[in-house]
Amino acid sequence: MSVKETQNSARDTVIQSHDIANNICNLIVQALKDGEMQPEEIKRTLNEVIEGACDGLNKQSGDPGEALKQVLSGVDAALGQVAEASKLAIEEASGNLQDFSNHDLKRALNDLEALESLFFDTLNEVANKGKETSHEILKDSLVHLKNSGSAVGESVKNILTGLHSDLSKDGRLHKIQAADIAKSAGATFARVSSGILAGIADSLDPNKK
Repeated sequence: MSVKETQNSARDTVIQSHDIANNICNLIVQALKDGEMQPEEIKRTLNEVIEGACDGLNKQSGDPGEALKQVLSGVDAALGQVAEASKLAIEEASGNLQDFSNHDLKRALNDLEALESLFFDTLNEVANKGKETSHEILKDSLVHLKNSGSAVGESVKNILTGLHSDLSKDGRLHKIQAADIAKSAGATFARVSSGILAGIADSLDPNKK
């Protein structure tokens, strides 16, 4: 899906005002599962979706604030699926020493830990270049999310607690934390994560049940 197609889909979702949160979530997951699930790709996709959604705010009949709240709920839910896919990929990679090194696992854990910050940074960037209406709503939403926390932030904390516990059992966590992240290829792990995300997306797609 091209940049323009992603933005237009997000805009149309808001204009139609039908099941905004779920449609935005599915849009993000579908965009990410076909690529490489690296931070820069995730951020680019979030940027496109939020910008497109903001374009639709003044063209829909409902309350812009409520519509954007649903958009951000969808983004949050999509990142929750990204976090789950990352968790499963890390679990798979930790048992596959031939293809994945401690460097790869350290990068993966760092990227997972940074998911909420990536969400907030993207929201802030879009807000700073948005139109007056969306700018104010996005800024207010960002303040609220930072104060209350996001769903993906809570999920990541729980996931990392479990992963750290599992990786500590054989002393692997210490080796991972001491690894040089610059030596990680990153792309191979990102492809594994995208494949797992695709499986999660298919399991949640009502048209494939």
